[in-house]
Amino acid sequence: MQTSWIEAFLAVVDHRGFAAAASHLYRSQGRISSYIAALEQELGVTLFDRNQRPARLTAEGEAFLPHARSLLETVDAGRTAALAVQGLAHGDVSIATHPSAGAEYLPLVLRAFSADYPNIVVKLVERQSRGIDQVLDSGEASIAIRPTVPQPICRLPFSYQPLWREPICIVVPDGHPLARRPSAAPADLADAPLVIGGRNSEDAEITRLMSSAGVNPRIKYVSNHPQSIVALARHGLGIGMINLMALQSIRLDGVSVVTMDSEITREVGVYWTASAEASSPGMALLRTIVRTPAPPPFPDLRASAALRWPAFFPR
Repeated sequence: MQTSWIEAFLAVVDHRGFAAAASHLYRSQGRISSYIAALEQELGVTLFDRNQRPARLTAEGEAFLPHARSLLETVDAGRTAALAVQGLAHGDVSIATHPSAGAEYLPLVLRAFSADYPNIVVKLVERQSRGIDQVLDSGEASIAIRPTVPQPICRLPFSYQPLWREPICIVVPDGHPLARRPSAAPADLADAPLVIGGRNSEDAEITRLMSSAGVNPRIKYVSNHPQSIVALARHGLGIGMINLMALQSIRLDGVSVVTMDSEITREVGVYWTASAEASSPGMALLRTIVRTPAPPPFPDLRASAALRWPAFFPR
C-alpha cells in the first residue's frame, strides 16, 4: 500500500470529488482514479460510490477513513523523526535564479522539495546572470540556476551541473516577413534592430551567442523583463530575442514566435558553492533539482549528474 494512494483517498474525501482532488495534489484526474482503484484492489472493498455526484464514501470507505488519516499522520511523524537525524527536520536554504527558470522550472522543484522536507524554509533570490554571480559571491545564496552564457564571474570556487538546453526564439509582429518562416538563422538578423534581455548590450547572453555564430548584432533595446521584450517587438520597435522558457508565461497576442536555428541555443545549469555541500538542506535541494526534469520540450542534460557527483546524487 503506497502513501500516495492514501493521500489521493483523503484528498477526494476532503475536497469532495476526484477533479478537485487532482487539482489539489497537482495530478491528473486519471492518476487520482488509478490510485483509488489500486487502493480498493489492495483492500478488497469499494471505497466510493461513483454513481453519486460528487462521489460519496461507501460504508466500507467510512470505516476506512479514520484509519487512513491515522496512517498518514504516522508516516508524517516517522518522516519528521528520520529527517531530524539528518538535520532536515528544520532549517533554511537560499537559491538564486534567473526570471524564466524562477517562473517555470523552480515551482516544479519546490513542489517536490516541500513534499519531502515540509519544514525547510526556502529563500528565493531572482536576478539576471551577473546579479546571480554577486549573490553567490556574497553568500546570500549557495545554489543558483542560471544560463552558462555569459560565463560566471565568481570569487568563490563553484561546481556546475547542466540541466537542460533550450532554443532561443525571435518575436516579431504578426505579418512580419520572418513570421512566415519555420526558423531563422543568425544571418537573417544581421542588420535588424534587436530587443534583447540582460543588463547591458555588451555582456548580454544574446550578444555573445550571436557573435559566436559570426554575426555582430545590432542591439537597439535591452530589458530585464521578458514581457517588455515581447511588447517592444509587438509594437514594431525591433525583433525580440528571448529564450523559449521565458515565453511560456507571457501574453503572445499580436506577435509570431520563430525558433532560431540550432546553433543559437541556451544551456541552463545549477551552480553551487562549498556552503551548499556543507549544509543538509542545501544538499537536499541540490538532489531535488537534479531529479526534477525541465518542462518539455527542452532536451534533458541531467543524466551525467550521478556519474559526476556520486556522493551528492546517489541513485
